[in-house]
Amino acid sequence: MQQYDKVLSYIDYLSTATEEVGTWVHKPHILPYVNYSQELSSFIHEVYQTDLMDTEYLTYLESHLPRDAKLADYIDTADFRLLRAILTYYVRQERFCEGLWLEAVRDRIFSKILNRLLQILKQDTL
Repeated sequence: MQQYDKVLSYIDYLSTATEEVGTWVHKPHILPYVNYSQELSSFIHEVYQTDLMDTEYLTYLESHLPRDAKLADYIDTADFRLLRAILTYYVRQERFCEGLWLEAVRDRIFSKILNRLLQILKQDTL
């Protein structure tokens, strides 16, 4: 469980964070983008420092969930493998869907993922 301590330390932050974790930036001749807070950026960095990132996440999700599945609906019952794939999706897809991290904070998706991870880790240590 120690390898995830830094990531899990963001549970309180992500449970109470608001959309102010990032602000949209609009500049002429540049596509809008989000300038994320240092705290959220640090959380994402810590996720990358663990084995939680799943390089096969899209293949796994496509083979285990319906095509039109809302990933957040599967967090509460996800096993470790599915949880990794869902987390990786939300972390990696930001580069293709600007503002996804804002959605993940607003809808408490990151918070739910970390709480589920904690729950799984506690079950494994019993």
